[in-house]
Amino acid sequence: MIWWYVLLAVGVLGVGVVASFLARSLDRIHKNVMKSRVALERALTDRAQAALHVAQSGALDAASSIVLADLAIEAIAASVYPIVDDGLDAISIGDDAVLAGRESDPPDRLSLESELSRALRHSVDQLERGSGMEDLERARVAVQMTRRFHNNHVAQARRVRKNPLVRLLHLQGHAPEPQMVNLDDREDR
Repeated sequence: MIWWYVLLAVGVLGVGVVASFLARSLDRIHKNVMKSRVALERALTDRAQAALHVAQSGALDAASSIVLADLAIEAIAASVYPIVDDGLDAISIGDDAVLAGRESDPPDRLSLESELSRALRHSVDQLERGSGMEDLERARVAVQMTRRFHNNHVAQARRVRKNPLVRLLHLQGHAPEPQMVNLDDREDR
């Protein structure tokens, strides 16, 4: 009879060790998702600023410059809002005056960033390489890379969250499920 108690204790201990490992792993992955989200937000803002610089440089025709500048300014203005609304980002703006005058519904950042990508593809990609566009090219590559890293981290988090033990023991806590960032960021080169 004592062997049953020993076997039960070993089983409970084993489940506890596995649950602890899964909880730490999920926490680490969620932190990686947030770090990659911050890096992606920074890369998108850098790309918008570089696009605005190119639009104001005179390298493009007037119509392309106006369209690109407008979209870049919109993207920069929208950068205070989260790229996806999955609840992981908290807009931590302590001063209510900063948000005064803004619409109550945040802009659709994914659509806005995709529009900026399309505008870049139709205007800047038609120009020759170089000609003062190195910063923009670096920023565009950074957006592509950070988005891929972010989506890989999100896929990892989703995979761990689907584990039956994670679901049974509710190891994810109250953390919302992270969402992938799917936007048009390709180039025509």
